[in-house]
Amino acid sequence: MPPPPEPAEAVEVPPWNPDQGPLPEVQTWPRLSRPVLDIHVRGQWRHCPVIAVQRYPDGRVAVQVDVHLDSDTSYQARTYRWDPDAMRIVAAGDPPLEP
Repeated sequence: MPPPPEPAEAVEVPPWNPDQGPLPEVQTWPRLSRPVLDIHVRGQWRHCPVIAVQRYPDGRVAVQVDVHLDSDTSYQARTYRWDPDAMRIVAAGDPPLEP
């Protein structure tokens, strides 16, 4: 039996700008009840609380998360293109806040 495939590396995306078309629809969660993803970044799975999900009119989805990149004690906010080969849902969290 062959070994499982290596996970994909998450792809960071830049903040929205007018050249990308219409604004995405954004969902956010209360700070203490956010969903959590494991995201494959820099060759490691990292436990990342979700700040927001951005859904673009053309079907693209981006996930803004808090992630430990350079330290085990401080988070950095980053936005990654949704990719089920680079992300695993760990906890669903509460329903998102109403816009």
